[in-house]
Amino acid sequence: MILLAMVIAASAHGRQRVRPGSAPGMIMLPYNATDSAGNQWLVYQGGFLQQRGNQPIFSQAATLNVNGNGVQSNANPQQAKLDEKTNEVVFENLNAGGVATVTRRVFVNVPDGYVRYIDVLRNPQPQEQSFNVMVQSNLNYGVASAQNITEPAGKQRPIGWAAMTPAGRAAVELFAGKSAKTVPTINYQPGNSFVQASMTLTVPPGKEVAIMHVHATAASAEAGTQTLLSLRESDLLKGVPNDLRKLITNFSVGSGFIGDREILRGDLLDVIELRGGDLLRGTIKESTLKLETFYAPIELQMDKVVALLNVGQYRPRQLVVTVDGEIFGGKLGKETIDLELSSGQVTQVPLSQLSRVGWRKRPGESDDKDALNNTEKPFVLLRTGDKMAIEAPTTLIDVNTRYGLLKVNPQSIAAVTFAAEDSGVHEITLTDGSHFSGLVAADHFNFKLAGGAGGQTVSFTTSSLARLQLTAKIEEPDDSSPTLELANDDLFVGTLAGQLKLDTAFDTITLNAPELRQLARPKDAVGLDVQVELWDQTRMSGQLQQQQLTCALASGLQVTVPVPLVTRYAQPLPQPSAAMVERIKTIVQQLGADDWKDRERAETQLVNMGPSVMGVLKQLRPDVGPEAQQRIDSILKQLEKKKGTNAPAAAAPIDQ
Repeated sequence: MILLAMVIAASAHGRQRVRPGSAPGMIMLPYNATDSAGNQWLVYQGGFLQQRGNQPIFSQAATLNVNGNGVQSNANPQQAKLDEKTNEVVFENLNAGGVATVTRRVFVNVPDGYVRYIDVLRNPQPQEQSFNVMVQSNLNYGVASAQNITEPAGKQRPIGWAAMTPAGRAAVELFAGKSAKTVPTINYQPGNSFVQASMTLTVPPGKEVAIMHVHATAASAEAGTQTLLSLRESDLLKGVPNDLRKLITNFSVGSGFIGDREILRGDLLDVIELRGGDLLRGTIKESTLKLETFYAPIELQMDKVVALLNVGQYRPRQLVVTVDGEIFGGKLGKETIDLELSSGQVTQVPLSQLSRVGWRKRPGESDDKDALNNTEKPFVLLRTGDKMAIEAPTTLIDVNTRYGLLKVNPQSIAAVTFAAEDSGVHEITLTDGSHFSGLVAADHFNFKLAGGAGGQTVSFTTSSLARLQLTAKIEEPDDSSPTLELANDDLFVGTLAGQLKLDTAFDTITLNAPELRQLARPKDAVGLDVQVELWDQTRMSGQLQQQQLTCALASGLQVTVPVPLVTRYAQPLPQPSAAMVERIKTIVQQLGADDWKDRERAETQLVNMGPSVMGVLKQLRPDVGPEAQQRIDSILKQLEKKKGTNAPAAAAPIDQ
């Protein structure tokens, strides 16, 4: 397990003074707690911390700032909530300048003499936001000397600081844990009285993230640093609900769980936790783990197994976890686990008495708990929660859709979600960013396992699958990607192909699909009514003679889409007409002319034609000389800049 933070262990319990507030569960501020070392901690409005008595080091600690905004209470600023279960002082619905809603949870650990903060930031906006979060502390006596606290292994990144003061005691603060996704930039200057820890958090719309930080004092910077790195996460987060733990991004705390159960690991020795809470340490002597599952007998390689959980009260079921994050659920063939104690005695521990088993970390094994959530390799997730690494299938996967039966190459598939929320159909995501609904036709799948049970073949009914993921690499569509949006929220990333016949009020117009910039169906459209815009910004309305459109996806799949299902097609870089392509070819020849004036004139002409010529220029570039290639590169850079500043008529969507 990753070692984390704390300062100054003490055996005696201190005092907490709580003044009841006017409402049930509310307390008056400041909240006052005296720890076992005699430090008096006061928590004020907004959650900032102050220390009194016993040579107080912190004058104002743990103030929070989000995108340059402090946090303010929308309710009575003189009150806070006291969580009776966790004994945390909770400040809810704090406003950070309108950009974020903040909940601060402050826990004064009276026996051990430190204060732990969990700050939860919610993005209230309908779009993703980046929060620049800063935690600042000020000291009473200034900083005589200071040092970073760095990760004891791995990347050796700064995760905290320890500052000796002229008062003869040190301030010690931890702002991140080992192997965390997010680590702070820590700023302090000798002689000054403050420290700032800054982090950047990216939060999806309507979602939450959390950061945790710890504040304490110590007899010396060295003593504080050593104690900080001696506490396990499980101790630091004792009593914190698992759903809250999983929000924390600056400590690696959420990935060591299977559901609500934390994975147990040993350090130098294997460890077995009994149902009564006793811990046995030693060396597990099992040579293999044979598991009876509902789908097949599984034999797991011991060098891949990292943990075992016993679940179920009356008929326990074992969950075996591998180093790649696989989860196999079933019943072990043996009723006992053989453990050699450090004394040399071998004892047999009954499965019925086990709670958790953790194997020691092996040489070269990563300390990053996120390895247990590895999604880079192909895997299959069952509705039972079992998860296993597989070799990617090679046969086409048939999917029944509104667009007919699609035979999809597994190499084009990123993932298939069989248990989609609020949907009775399957959700297919392709590597090009396309996604659509359908029903996988096969009633079962055969997979060859590739992880801890590598080489074995298993068979699953389609109804037992929750998710099949073949790759985590998805080319998300950008501003230059052609997309076809459909009325059922499906999205195809690709270009329309073929010719279209559009009956307008004045004539029947033949349209080459690659030359379309946009095609949309107005809100009041009837039948096959559409509005189109061509590459040269020509716009017209009418009724298509075709009832279906052919879309060639970037991943190689070709889909035929009924026109009434189309919401909008957009091609930011449409292909110019054949006549214009010939003209472009003629001008490109002048890019390598002997006269520099001809070269300059040709470059200016191509730039003035706009971004629509970019595709043609890219196709022509390999067949021209070095001078012309350099000028094409220059033109493409200029046109790339013009894409975002196109004329309004060219950039605006068709009226719907």
